[in-house]
Amino acid sequence: MKVGVAGLGLMGSGIAKRLINSGHTVSIYNRTSSKAQHFSGNATVALSPRELAEGCDLVVTVVTDFDAVKNVLFGRDGIIESGNHNLVVADASTISPSQSKYCAQHLRNSGIEMLGIPLMGGPAAAEAGDLVPIVSGSRQTFDKVRQVVENLGRTFYIGEIDGSANAIKLALNLNIALIATAVSEGITLVRKAGIDPSIFIEILNSTYFKTGLSEKKGPKMVKNDFSPSFHLKNMLKDLELATSTAQGTGIALPQTTLAQQMFRAANNMGFSDQDYTSICAFLAKINGVENQ
Repeated sequence: MKVGVAGLGLMGSGIAKRLINSGHTVSIYNRTSSKAQHFSGNATVALSPRELAEGCDLVVTVVTDFDAVKNVLFGRDGIIESGNHNLVVADASTISPSQSKYCAQHLRNSGIEMLGIPLMGGPAAAEAGDLVPIVSGSRQTFDKVRQVVENLGRTFYIGEIDGSANAIKLALNLNIALIATAVSEGITLVRKAGIDPSIFIEILNSTYFKTGLSEKKGPKMVKNDFSPSFHLKNMLKDLELATSTAQGTGIALPQTTLAQQMFRAANNMGFSDQDYTSICAFLAKINGVENQ
Protein backbone atom coordinates (compact mmCIF):
# COMPACT_ATOMS: atom_id res chain seq x y z
CA MET A 1 0.00 0.00 0.00
CA LYS A 2 1.31 3.42 -0.98
CA VAL A 3 0.95 5.79 1.96
CA GLY A 4 1.12 9.57 1.99
CA VAL A 5 1.64 11.90 4.96
CA ALA A 6 0.36 15.47 4.71
CA GLY A 7 1.85 17.64 7.44
CA LEU A 8 5.39 17.25 8.74
CA GLY A 9 5.23 18.87 12.14
CA LEU A 10 6.43 17.03 15.24
CA MET A 11 3.79 14.31 14.97
CA GLY A 12 3.66 14.06 11.18
CA SER A 13 7.42 13.66 10.94
CA GLY A 14 7.33 10.88 13.52
CA ILE A 15 4.59 9.07 11.61
CA ALA A 16 6.45 9.42 8.31
CA LYS A 17 9.61 7.99 9.88
CA ARG A 18 7.66 5.07 11.34
CA LEU A 19 6.08 4.23 7.99
CA ILE A 20 9.39 4.51 6.13
CA ASN A 21 11.19 2.35 8.69
CA SER A 22 8.39 -0.23 8.45
CA GLY A 23 8.99 -0.69 4.75
CA HIS A 24 6.06 1.25 3.33
CA THR A 25 6.32 3.21 0.11
CA VAL A 26 5.86 6.73 1.47
CA SER A 27 5.11 10.08 -0.13
CA ILE A 28 5.05 13.32 1.83
CA TYR A 29 3.70 16.84 1.54
CA ASN A 30 4.21 19.88 3.73
CA ARG A 31 3.11 23.43 3.14
CA THR A 32 6.62 24.61 4.04
CA SER A 33 8.63 22.53 1.60
CA SER A 34 11.91 22.79 3.52
CA LYS A 35 10.59 20.32 6.13
CA ALA A 36 10.14 17.71 3.43
CA GLN A 37 13.81 17.88 2.45
CA HIS A 38 14.77 16.09 5.68
CA PHE A 39 13.27 12.95 4.14
CA SER A 40 15.16 13.26 0.87
CA GLY A 41 15.89 9.83 -0.61
CA ASN A 42 13.53 8.01 1.76
CA ALA A 43 10.21 9.37 0.54
CA THR A 44 8.71 10.93 -2.56
CA VAL A 45 8.02 14.63 -2.09
CA ALA A 46 4.70 15.84 -3.53
CA LEU A 47 4.29 19.49 -4.46
CA SER A 48 0.61 19.66 -3.51
CA PRO A 49 -2.00 17.65 -1.59
CA ARG A 50 -3.59 16.79 -4.94
CA GLU A 51 -0.33 15.32 -6.25
CA LEU A 52 0.11 13.41 -2.98
CA ALA A 53 -3.37 11.92 -3.25
CA GLU A 54 -2.96 10.91 -6.88
CA GLY A 55 -0.01 8.65 -6.04
CA CYS A 56 -1.32 7.03 -2.86
CA ASP A 57 -3.82 4.47 -1.60
CA LEU A 58 -3.93 6.08 1.86
CA VAL A 59 -3.13 9.64 2.92
CA VAL A 60 -2.68 10.45 6.61
CA THR A 61 -3.36 14.12 7.27
CA VAL A 62 -1.86 15.48 10.48
CA VAL A 63 -2.02 19.27 10.61
CA THR A 64 -2.58 21.92 13.25
CA ASP A 65 -6.25 22.85 13.11
CA PHE A 66 -9.51 22.82 11.14
CA ASP A 67 -8.43 25.61 8.79
CA ALA A 68 -5.30 23.65 7.89
CA VAL A 69 -7.33 20.46 7.40
CA LYS A 70 -9.75 22.25 5.08
CA ASN A 71 -6.87 23.73 3.11
CA VAL A 72 -5.25 20.31 2.57
CA LEU A 73 -8.54 18.61 1.72
CA PHE A 74 -10.53 21.27 -0.11
CA GLY A 75 -8.17 24.13 -0.95
CA ARG A 76 -6.50 24.89 -4.25
CA ASP A 77 -4.84 21.68 -5.49
CA GLY A 78 -6.39 19.96 -2.49
CA ILE A 79 -6.92 16.24 -2.05
CA ILE A 80 -10.52 16.48 -3.23
CA GLU A 81 -9.29 17.55 -6.68
CA SER A 82 -7.26 14.37 -7.20
CA GLY A 83 -10.06 12.28 -8.66
CA ASN A 84 -8.54 9.20 -6.98
CA HIS A 85 -11.72 7.37 -5.94
CA ASN A 86 -9.72 4.47 -4.49
CA LEU A 87 -8.14 6.80 -1.97
CA VAL A 88 -8.71 6.66 1.78
CA VAL A 89 -7.96 9.76 3.85
CA ALA A 90 -7.15 9.16 7.52
CA ASP A 91 -7.28 12.47 9.36
CA ALA A 92 -5.13 12.37 12.48
CA SER A 93 -5.53 16.09 13.24
CA THR A 94 -7.21 17.09 16.49
CA ILE A 95 -10.41 18.78 15.38
CA SER A 96 -13.95 18.75 16.78
CA PRO A 97 -16.45 15.96 16.11
CA SER A 98 -18.59 18.27 13.97
CA GLN A 99 -15.56 19.43 11.97
CA SER A 100 -14.49 15.84 11.32
CA LYS A 101 -18.03 14.93 10.23
CA TYR A 102 -18.08 17.90 7.85
CA CYS A 103 -14.83 16.78 6.19
CA ALA A 104 -15.90 13.14 5.93
CA GLN A 105 -19.21 14.00 4.31
CA HIS A 106 -17.69 16.40 1.77
CA LEU A 107 -15.02 13.90 0.76
CA ARG A 108 -17.56 11.10 0.55
CA ASN A 109 -19.72 13.20 -1.77
CA SER A 110 -16.71 13.33 -4.10
CA GLY A 111 -16.08 9.59 -3.95
CA ILE A 112 -13.28 9.62 -1.36
CA GLU A 113 -13.61 7.79 1.96
CA MET A 114 -12.32 9.35 5.18
CA LEU A 115 -11.60 7.96 8.62
CA GLY A 116 -11.03 10.05 11.70
CA ILE A 117 -7.93 8.70 13.44
CA PRO A 118 -6.91 11.15 16.19
CA LEU A 119 -3.85 9.89 18.01
CA MET A 120 -2.68 9.67 21.60
CA GLY A 121 1.06 9.94 22.17
CA GLY A 122 3.90 12.21 21.15
CA PRO A 123 6.50 12.35 18.39
CA ALA A 124 8.76 9.73 20.00
CA ALA A 125 5.84 7.33 20.33
CA ALA A 126 4.96 7.97 16.69
CA GLU A 127 8.42 7.00 15.50
CA ALA A 128 8.45 3.91 17.73
CA GLY A 129 4.96 2.73 16.73
CA ASP A 130 3.66 3.28 20.27
CA LEU A 131 0.81 5.67 19.48
CA VAL A 132 -2.83 4.95 20.30
CA PRO A 133 -4.92 5.59 17.16
CA ILE A 134 -8.65 6.08 17.85
CA VAL A 135 -10.62 5.33 14.69
CA SER A 136 -14.14 6.16 13.55
CA GLY A 137 -15.81 5.85 10.17
CA SER A 138 -16.76 3.06 7.78
CA ARG A 139 -15.74 -0.37 9.09
CA GLN A 140 -15.14 -1.56 5.54
CA THR A 141 -12.82 1.40 4.92
CA PHE A 142 -10.99 0.78 8.19
CA ASP A 143 -10.46 -2.88 7.30
CA LYS A 144 -8.95 -1.76 3.99
CA VAL A 145 -6.19 0.27 5.71
CA ARG A 146 -6.12 -1.46 9.08
CA GLN A 147 -2.64 -2.91 8.68
CA VAL A 148 -1.11 0.55 8.18
CA VAL A 149 -3.04 2.16 11.04
CA GLU A 150 -2.19 -0.65 13.47
CA ASN A 151 1.47 -0.24 12.55
CA LEU A 152 1.29 3.12 14.35
CA GLY A 153 0.30 1.54 17.67
CA ARG A 154 -2.49 -0.05 19.70
CA THR A 155 -5.64 0.83 17.79
CA PHE A 156 -9.20 1.32 19.01
CA TYR A 157 -12.01 1.23 16.46
CA ILE A 158 -14.93 3.21 17.93
CA GLY A 159 -17.64 2.77 15.31
CA GLU A 160 -19.07 4.09 12.08
CA ILE A 161 -20.33 7.47 13.33
CA ASP A 162 -18.16 10.21 11.82
CA GLY A 163 -16.51 12.35 14.49
CA SER A 164 -16.96 9.94 17.38
CA ALA A 165 -13.21 9.30 17.68
CA ASN A 166 -12.64 13.04 17.89
CA ALA A 167 -14.99 13.32 20.88
CA ILE A 168 -12.91 10.71 22.72
CA LYS A 169 -9.68 12.48 21.74
CA LEU A 170 -10.93 15.76 23.22
CA ALA A 171 -12.01 13.98 26.41
CA LEU A 172 -8.53 12.45 26.71
CA ASN A 173 -6.73 15.73 26.08
CA LEU A 174 -8.78 17.66 28.61
CA ASN A 175 -7.70 15.03 31.16
CA ILE A 176 -4.06 15.66 30.26
CA ALA A 177 -4.51 19.41 30.70
CA LEU A 178 -6.20 19.00 34.07
CA ILE A 179 -3.49 16.62 35.31
CA ALA A 180 -0.81 19.09 34.15
CA THR A 181 -2.47 21.94 36.03
CA ALA A 182 -2.87 19.81 39.17
CA VAL A 183 0.80 18.80 39.20
CA SER A 184 1.78 22.41 38.47
CA GLU A 185 -0.27 23.73 41.37
CA GLY A 186 1.31 21.17 43.69
CA ILE A 187 4.79 22.24 42.56
CA THR A 188 3.87 25.91 43.06
CA LEU A 189 2.53 25.34 46.58
CA VAL A 190 5.60 23.37 47.68
CA ARG A 191 7.98 25.85 46.08
CA LYS A 192 6.29 28.78 47.87
CA ALA A 193 6.71 26.88 51.15
CA GLY A 194 10.47 26.90 50.57
CA ILE A 195 10.71 23.18 49.81
CA ASP A 196 12.48 21.66 46.81
CA PRO A 197 9.55 20.51 44.62
CA SER A 198 11.61 17.54 43.43
CA ILE A 199 10.75 15.77 46.69
CA PHE A 200 7.04 16.43 46.05
CA ILE A 201 7.33 14.77 42.62
CA GLU A 202 9.32 11.86 44.09
CA ILE A 203 6.69 11.23 46.77
CA LEU A 204 3.79 11.65 44.33
CA ASN A 205 5.36 9.10 42.02
CA SER A 206 5.66 6.59 44.88
CA THR A 207 1.90 6.67 45.48
CA TYR A 208 -1.23 5.25 43.83
CA PHE A 209 -1.93 8.76 42.47
CA LYS A 210 1.08 8.92 40.17
CA THR A 211 0.46 9.36 36.44
CA GLY A 212 2.52 8.93 33.31
CA LEU A 213 2.69 12.72 33.20
CA SER A 214 3.98 13.06 36.76
CA GLU A 215 6.59 10.37 36.10
CA LYS A 216 7.83 11.57 32.70
CA LYS A 217 7.15 15.30 32.82
CA GLY A 218 7.24 16.03 36.56
CA PRO A 219 11.06 15.93 36.97
CA LYS A 220 11.40 18.25 33.95
CA MET A 221 8.76 20.63 35.28
CA VAL A 222 10.61 21.23 38.55
CA LYS A 223 13.76 21.98 36.51
CA ASN A 224 11.86 24.43 34.25
CA ASP A 225 12.57 22.21 31.25
CA PHE A 226 9.66 22.86 28.91
CA SER A 227 11.17 21.74 25.61
CA PRO A 228 8.06 20.92 23.59
CA SER A 229 6.69 17.54 22.69
CA PHE A 230 3.25 19.17 22.46
CA HIS A 231 3.04 22.96 22.33
CA LEU A 232 0.98 24.85 24.88
CA LYS A 233 -0.80 26.71 22.06
CA ASN A 234 -2.03 23.38 20.69
CA MET A 235 -3.31 22.26 24.09
CA LEU A 236 -5.14 25.58 24.29
CA LYS A 237 -6.71 24.88 20.90
CA ASP A 238 -7.87 21.46 22.08
CA LEU A 239 -9.35 22.87 25.30
CA GLU A 240 -11.22 25.44 23.26
CA LEU A 241 -12.55 22.65 21.02
CA ALA A 242 -13.64 20.72 24.12
CA THR A 243 -15.45 23.68 25.66
CA SER A 244 -17.15 24.64 22.39
CA THR A 245 -18.21 21.02 21.82
CA ALA A 246 -19.60 20.88 25.36
CA GLN A 247 -21.54 24.10 24.82
CA GLY A 248 -22.91 22.73 21.56
CA THR A 249 -24.28 19.68 23.35
CA GLY A 250 -25.63 21.65 26.33
CA ILE A 251 -23.37 20.32 29.07
CA ALA A 252 -21.15 22.06 31.62
CA LEU A 253 -17.46 21.16 32.02
CA PRO A 254 -16.43 23.59 34.78
CA GLN A 255 -12.87 22.36 35.31
CA THR A 256 -12.16 22.24 31.59
CA THR A 257 -13.47 25.77 31.15
CA LEU A 258 -11.20 27.02 33.96
CA ALA A 259 -8.23 25.19 32.45
CA GLN A 260 -8.98 26.74 29.07
CA GLN A 261 -8.86 30.21 30.65
CA MET A 262 -5.55 29.40 32.36
CA PHE A 263 -3.99 28.13 29.15
CA ARG A 264 -5.31 31.17 27.27
CA ALA A 265 -3.64 33.49 29.78
CA ALA A 266 -0.39 31.48 29.63
CA ASN A 267 -0.47 31.59 25.84
CA ASN A 268 -0.92 35.37 25.93
CA MET A 269 1.99 35.75 28.36
CA GLY A 270 4.50 34.14 26.00
CA PHE A 271 4.36 30.42 26.79
CA SER A 272 2.65 29.40 23.54
CA ASP A 273 5.63 27.69 21.88
CA GLN A 274 6.81 25.89 25.01
CA ASP A 275 5.55 22.49 26.13
CA TYR A 276 2.02 22.45 27.53
CA THR A 277 3.51 21.69 30.97
CA SER A 278 4.86 25.26 30.97
CA ILE A 279 1.52 26.01 32.63
CA CYS A 280 3.74 25.38 35.68
CA ALA A 281 5.98 28.32 34.73
CA PHE A 282 2.89 30.45 34.17
CA LEU A 283 1.68 29.70 37.72
CA ALA A 284 5.13 30.49 39.11
CA LYS A 285 5.11 33.81 37.27
CA ILE A 286 1.70 35.00 38.44
CA ASN A 287 2.52 33.94 42.02
CA GLY A 288 5.97 35.53 42.11
CA VAL A 289 7.86 32.30 42.81
CA GLU A 290 9.88 32.15 39.58
CA ASN A 291 13.23 32.32 41.34
CA GLN A 292 12.45 30.19 44.36
